[in-house]
Amino acid sequence: MKSTHSSFRFLACSTALSVFLYGCGGGSSDKDTSPNPDQGNRVPTVTINGDNSAQEASVVTLNAAASDSDGSISKYAWSITSGENVTLNNSDQASVDLTLPDVNGDTQITISVTVTDNDGATARDEHTLTIVDNADNQAPTVVINGAAEVNEQSEFNLTATASDNDGEIVSYFWQLISGEGVTLSDTDKAQVKVTTSDIDEDQQVTIAVMVTDDDGAVATAQHLLLVKASAQTQVFTLKGRVNNAANSAVNLTVGDQVFTATTNDSGEFSLPVELDESYNSQLAKLSAPSNSVFFPEFNFVSQLLTLGELKQRAGSDNVLTDDEYFAVSVGAISTTLYYMLDDRENMTTIEQLEKNYGRVYTEVLTMRAGVLHMLLNGNQGEAYPLPTGVTTLEQLFENDELIREFEQRMSDTYPESMAHGQVLRSETIVYPAINETKQLVFSPQLPFMSDGRHFTLNPDGTGSTVLENGSSSELTWLIDELGNLTLEYTSPITLVHSEILIHEVQLVTTEFYALFQRGNTIEGVVAERFRIVDKDGNVVDDNYGSLRHGGFTEKRNATKLSEADFLGTWLIGDVFTPENAILSEPAVANLMADGSASIEVPITGFYTNNAKWQIADGNLEIISGSGDNETRFTYYILNKNEIGYAFVADVTSGGQQFARNGIMLKQQTATGFSENDIVGHFKEVTGYRLYGHENLVIYDDLIAREDIDEDDRVARIDEDGVLRLETFLDKDTSTRCRSSDNGRCYLSQQTSYRLFAKDTNQYVVLRTIALYNINGDPGYGFSNITRIEKQDGINITQFDYGMLHSLRVREHLPNGQENDYDFSESYVSDGENEPRYSLSVSYANGEYEDTPFYLDNGIAYFTLAGKSMQMSLEQFERDTLTVCLHEAGGTCTDADKKQLDMRWNAAEIPPSQ
Repeated sequence: MKSTHSSFRFLACSTALSVFLYGCGGGSSDKDTSPNPDQGNRVPTVTINGDNSAQEASVVTLNAAASDSDGSISKYAWSITSGENVTLNNSDQASVDLTLPDVNGDTQITISVTVTDNDGATARDEHTLTIVDNADNQAPTVVINGAAEVNEQSEFNLTATASDNDGEIVSYFWQLISGEGVTLSDTDKAQVKVTTSDIDEDQQVTIAVMVTDDDGAVATAQHLLLVKASAQTQVFTLKGRVNNAANSAVNLTVGDQVFTATTNDSGEFSLPVELDESYNSQLAKLSAPSNSVFFPEFNFVSQLLTLGELKQRAGSDNVLTDDEYFAVSVGAISTTLYYMLDDRENMTTIEQLEKNYGRVYTEVLTMRAGVLHMLLNGNQGEAYPLPTGVTTLEQLFENDELIREFEQRMSDTYPESMAHGQVLRSETIVYPAINETKQLVFSPQLPFMSDGRHFTLNPDGTGSTVLENGSSSELTWLIDELGNLTLEYTSPITLVHSEILIHEVQLVTTEFYALFQRGNTIEGVVAERFRIVDKDGNVVDDNYGSLRHGGFTEKRNATKLSEADFLGTWLIGDVFTPENAILSEPAVANLMADGSASIEVPITGFYTNNAKWQIADGNLEIISGSGDNETRFTYYILNKNEIGYAFVADVTSGGQQFARNGIMLKQQTATGFSENDIVGHFKEVTGYRLYGHENLVIYDDLIAREDIDEDDRVARIDEDGVLRLETFLDKDTSTRCRSSDNGRCYLSQQTSYRLFAKDTNQYVVLRTIALYNINGDPGYGFSNITRIEKQDGINITQFDYGMLHSLRVREHLPNGQENDYDFSESYVSDGENEPRYSLSVSYANGEYEDTPFYLDNGIAYFTLAGKSMQMSLEQFERDTLTVCLHEAGGTCTDADKKQLDMRWNAAEIPPSQ
């Protein structure tokens, strides 16, 4: 029976057998026993012993005398039943210390203890204590002085500085309140000795002192102490190689530490590393001289990685080889990757590194690595020419504009020597072993590519795939001797099929060249081989291939986001409409707080507000339709790049599975464009250091021109803040107009820019291009997600490929005839299939000339009629373009300057007088 009040207990005792009368108590204690949870278990007993009164501002110790006749006491729990400002110390022990407050007048408090035996039965007792108001005594004061942070395995002292205004300090008592790894000596002295032990990690401890004066009043103070664990020294070995660097020194730099080894004849090295754990978060960099005859001072550099990750990947044998992880290899690819990082010399954190990787596109990486390989090895014993004013490779690769111009020049001028394929084959990293079933997704880096590839790979070398068009196949896979992941499909997969087409394209094999790792994604190049078959199944061409640049990610490693993260308006690339599961276009999805959603596909005119959305395991799901007509999109966020989040999506529609991927970003602007935003010079920057050809100039009167073509676009901002560029054509003559002119002209083309994110002078937009016929009916159109970058004013001082690739010049001769010059990106003959920038000239006498051109510091170089020529931009104005054309290497004179009239579809050079 449980008693909750002394009178109830007394009644129980008066009616019980006399043999139990000794257990009935009274006075200042109150006992309670719980019902026996096990009828075979006897309840414990407990009695509180201690003073019934004590001075204010003092410390009192009470003891719980507990026993259990058929077991043991397993738990003590002290508490204050009544009273305020009383502190309990060691409230889970048999003895408890009470620090009493100052009081105004004698004050009673009640303390209780509950004990529990090993079978769960409990007993409880209470104790009443009177705190005596000692009005004639002033309590002492005390503070602790000493170090707040010390190292492990050290000794030092803490000092209690105490005073008493109306007496003296008679005792000191030190104790450890919380924490581990600390012992105290001389705990009854004003100065205590503190000894710290060997610990594995930092410890925060609390040390307290209590002083008592000659009238029994006490004062306490606490001291927080951080005990620092010494960094553990770690020893491991890196075994890697440096391409084309035999018998060279190779250095590992980690913060202020440098370790050195020497490569053998094959460029292999073994480098022991011994550093403590304090360096684990710092980036480690391997570097070695290139041994190039032409650039001997240039150093190769590895992919950056933290020392801690290198040590972790070294594993239990404390050895990390280049077969196990690519960051131990040093070559043209890793070096080019290093030079594509912003502020690389001051980069110290993995977060800075990951952000930079969002600007690296593997096609640019491999192209520049090929250029680097060419420059280091030379051209049949001769050095390749560098851009004007450049003397070192560092100057070239550190200048993003210059290297972009130069790599195009190398590709156009030496197409047979371009080494990016050779570098790709020789420097790809080993794909990690697949020892368990993995759900892998391939996501192209370009936001407008639609190459969904979702794979299931089993450790026994089998698997399956689903593609963007819903086609699927079983497959076998292997990691070949070069470390590339190769997939061979059990049956060729149809990519393009139509009743009106003579042939269809089928995918046969996929090979992945891994280049570097970015978070959970292994970035690289996919080489796919196709075959073309006719309608009867006969193979027409079985040696057709293409390259895709992107990365493989395990689906389970996708970034998880919350409902709050997804709530709002999103621009989602590569989404098909429910009515047509073949076409794919960017969509605008408005995800609302009640779980409903609307989906708009601008280019197709599709719209629904009957969709819904939800979060499943941190992944976004959008559901449109229901029953047999349901389409479900499950989005997996892979990483963040310059534009938004790269995603892959599993799509189920009409019982069929589809694989999608693209870019998605949340709308970050409350309003659209303003006129102040749109007036100026813009360049398209799709991300990953890829600059489009487009130069867009919008003047104050809202007339726009693209590149240096005629200013024939009319710019306006609609009521939703969308920028629209419109081209009108005369219905009779097809000449350009600047308005509909009361129906005389019709809208021929409209390019719209819907703003989703703005950062200073950079705008992420949904660009939609729509064409219309003379009756106003929509024709061909497409949308894509891109980024445009506003330049500093309309101040164009030199050519770039984007400007020149659309320049058409008509030279009027004195005899009334014309020479036409057309700068373009085209295929030059001679059996080469590489696109090159070329100048095509149609002379008045009927002759024709096609010659490549290249840019060097914004100056165009080409050959005309057997002469090496150069053309520079002297002045860019709205209606006129002034260029200087003369023999290469010469000086521009006034006679060489030509003024082009830019008001027409082709720039006009008037006849010379």
